[in-house]
Amino acid sequence: MLVTILLITSSLAGICLLTRTIWALGRFAYRPVKSTNVTTVPTISVCIAARNETHALTECLERVLKSDYPKLEILVLDDSSSDDTSLIIKSFAHAGVRFVAGSHLPDGWLGKNHAYQTLIQESSGEYILFLDVDTTIGSTSITQLMEQLLVHDKAMLSVLPRRNDTQHVSALIGTMRYYWELLLGTSKSPPAASAIWIVRRTMLIEAGVGLNNYSMSIRPERHLARQLQRKKLYYYLIGTQQLEIGFEKRLSSQYETALRLYYPMSGRTSIRWFVSSLFLLILLTPLLVGFIMWQNLILSSWSWLVTLIVATAFGLFTARTYGGTLRIVRILLGPFLVLQELALLFISHLTYRRGKVTWKGRSVHAQPNNHDAIQLSE
Repeated sequence: MLVTILLITSSLAGICLLTRTIWALGRFAYRPVKSTNVTTVPTISVCIAARNETHALTECLERVLKSDYPKLEILVLDDSSSDDTSLIIKSFAHAGVRFVAGSHLPDGWLGKNHAYQTLIQESSGEYILFLDVDTTIGSTSITQLMEQLLVHDKAMLSVLPRRNDTQHVSALIGTMRYYWELLLGTSKSPPAASAIWIVRRTMLIEAGVGLNNYSMSIRPERHLARQLQRKKLYYYLIGTQQLEIGFEKRLSSQYETALRLYYPMSGRTSIRWFVSSLFLLILLTPLLVGFIMWQNLILSSWSWLVTLIVATAFGLFTARTYGGTLRIVRILLGPFLVLQELALLFISHLTYRRGKVTWKGRSVHAQPNNHDAIQLSE
C-alpha cells in the first residue's frame, strides 16, 4: 500500500513536471524577428562588474568588442579585486573600454548591486545591458536582443543562456538552477536571468533611484522584471544557438550561486523549503522503487514509466539549453543531479539560518535588509 501511494504521488509529480516543462519551453521560446535598422535605435551601455575575474575577463571583453552593434559603449568596474583584474580592464582602453574604479561598499548594499548602481551612474546609453563575465555572446547577440525589444515593444529583456562547452565537468554536473528558475516563473512573477539582461534607462532612473531600492536584493533583476511585467514591458527568452548567448561558469561558482539562491527561491520559510525538498525526493522515488521491486512486474513497470516521464521533462530542457553530443550524458546523470540539488537546497537553508551566505567573498548578512521593490511612475 505504501509503495502504491508513493508511486501515485510520484506519478502526479512527474506529470506536473513534464507539463510545466513543455509549457515553459514553449512560452519563453526564442523566435527570430524581422531585421530592423539598428542604426536608428538608442545607444547601449554594456556594464560589467568584475571582482577577481582574471580567468575569464579578457575573453569576455574580446567578445563584446566583436559585436556588430553600431552604438555601443563598454564600461567595466573593478570591484575591489585582489588580483590583476584592474590591469586587464585598463589594457583594453585603446579599444574603447572604459575603466571604472569601485568604491568602498556603503552600508545597506550588496557588492554587485552597488557596482551596478555605480555603472548606471557612469554610463550614458539609453539602454543598459548588464553582463556577467562568464557569459558568452556572439557578434550579433546584442543586435538580436535590441531587435527583440523593438519588435515586441518591451523595456526589459533577459536571456536564459545555453551551455555549449559540455566537455567540461562544470557543464556535465553543473547545477539545475536555470531549470528551476524557468519552472517557477509565472505570468505575474516571470523568470529572469542575471547572466545577461538589458533594460531601458528611464525604467531605472526616471524616479532618480536606479537600483537603490534593490540594494540588498539577491536577485535585483527578477524583482525589476516582476514590476515591469505589471505593465507588460518585460520579456524573457531561452537562448538558442542562433542567439549565441551562453555561459561557462566554473563548478565552484555554480555551487556558490546555488547556495545563495536556492533557499530564497524555495520561499524563505522552513515549510516551503521542506515542500521543495520533498518534491525532489518524490522525483527520485520511482527509480528507487524500480530497483527494489524489480520482481513485481506491475510495480516495477510503473516505476520505470514514471522515471521515464521525469527523465523526459529534464531531457527536453537539456536538449533545448545544452549543445554538443555530451548533453545525452547529462540527461543520463539526471538522478545524480537531482540528489545534488537536494543537497544544495539543504545546505542553502542551513547557511542562511546560520548567516553564512556569501557573494564574491562578502557576507550577504553583514548589513541590514533593505527594500526589495522599485516604484515606477505610470
